Amino acid sequence: MAEPSDSPVAAAADPVTAKALEALQAALPDAVVDSVLTGQHPWIQVRAQDLRATCRLLRDDPALRYDCCHLISAVDFPAPTEGEPHIDVVYHLVSYVVRPEASYAKRAEKNDPFLAIKVSLPREKPEVPTVLDIWIGADWHERETWDLMGVRFTGRAELPRILLPEDWPGHPLRKDWEFPASYHGVPIIPPEGL
Repeated sequence: MAEPSDSPVAAAADPVTAKALEALQAALPDAVVDSVLTGQHPWIQVRAQDLRATCRLLRDDPALRYDCCHLISAVDFPAPTEGEPHIDVVYHLVSYVVRPEASYAKRAEKNDPFLAIKVSLPREKPEVPTVLDIWIGADWHERETWDLMGVRFTGRAELPRILLPEDWPGHPLRKDWEFPASYHGVPIIPPEGL
């Protein structure tokens, strides 16, 4: 009978994220900044200047084939405990062609085939190249991220707001955004009331 071990059991790496990381490190060794391969929300962080090369590799590699940019989201860090204020843009990718093994869906931790790629941008000028020509479905996601977080996606012809009027003041999902008292002379009642 084996004795119980006092050492903690290492969490298993997510095979979807680990496979993508291996391909990125082989083809673009300087692109990857950081990664977390365990837990329910594993991710790979790449440099902003390597985002387009990263996305093309993930889309075009026959073993990966990330053919869909399912979502682009952003997280505002105006006063992080470490480092400078920044905004992380997160690309949620999925392949409808290359699917993980059936046993993958039965895992206790992350059990979906999505891959999260992160890019960290300076908060005072958050700009990242567009991926619109790589995944046409990224259009509305880039527009929403611009509209609500103020992230500018460079290299695209236009970047119109998608939810708010073009002259709306600021970007309302930033943590320091202040609700305007009025818009074109019409008083605005904030959601929490007067």
